[in-house]
Amino acid sequence: MQYVAPFRDDAECTRRLHYPQPPDRRRRLEVFCTAYGLSSTDGVVDAVIREQQDTIERVRLLAEAGHEPQATWVAGDYLLDLGRKSVWSQDHRHLFG
Repeated sequence: MQYVAPFRDDAECTRRLHYPQPPDRRRRLEVFCTAYGLSSTDGVVDAVIREQQDTIERVRLLAEAGHEPQATWVAGDYLLDLGRKSVWSQDHRHLFG
């Protein structure tokens, strides 16, 4: 879900994800929910943010236990990237509805 809406800043959407212009996140979220049979988008943004935060913790724990590729990811500052994305999602939740 977080890639469909997407839960990324405009610069990353245009540069890295190759959107021709910043996406209409609200509309994309509505279309996604409709396609999956949901009657509204209520709670979806919160669920994505929770999943982003859970992923940070899961990657951290796996890396601490020495599991790959998570240990390599953490060594390469991947947790900082995940944290920035989570903060962006929280700060920009208004873009989704």
